[in-house]
Amino acid sequence: MSAPSPMPEARGFAAALQRAADTVALTAAWLAGACIAALTLLVLVDTLLAAISRYVPEVPTGTGVGWEYSAYLMGSAFVLGSGLTLRAGLQLRVELLIAAGSKRLAWVLEVFAAMLGSTVTALLAIWLARFTLRTYGYGEASQDSFTPLWIPQLVLTIGMGVLAFQMIARLLTCLFGGYINNPALGVASAIE
Repeated sequence: MSAPSPMPEARGFAAALQRAADTVALTAAWLAGACIAALTLLVLVDTLLAAISRYVPEVPTGTGVGWEYSAYLMGSAFVLGSGLTLRAGLQLRVELLIAAGSKRLAWVLEVFAAMLGSTVTALLAIWLARFTLRTYGYGEASQDSFTPLWIPQLVLTIGMGVLAFQMIARLLTCLFGGYINNPALGVASAIE
């Protein structure tokens, strides 16, 4: 199997929007990588403290916020990386109908999926933004670490906004005949 040919340079509003969405998604993916690195460091510190505390009783058995912050970091990594995953074509999809039908059927299914995805992700982003603002207004904080809960909620809201932006760009790219997937942005291969 040969390598895919480079994508032609698209033009117009949809192409400009897609490039902007790609830039935002790439930035968010780097932040997702930083979340994974911080998560790894946190788990290593908790593990090291637990091991040392067996021999030195004065050392705490953990950071005290390991589980809580691990959840925040994992959720953040998941949503912040989802926009780039979508654009790179690495999301899980059922390709059976698309591969079995004509190009016209594939296009109709792609448009329908992008419309549905745009609607759902945009609504989720709006709901998460309202939820985050409500939490900020009430001053809610974690019971364990006293972390203001609006901070991790804001990261989730941003990640969902990135995914919604990428879905809307995908819809317009599909409608205007551009390439909806850019495998060059992927860091892995799709699982077939």
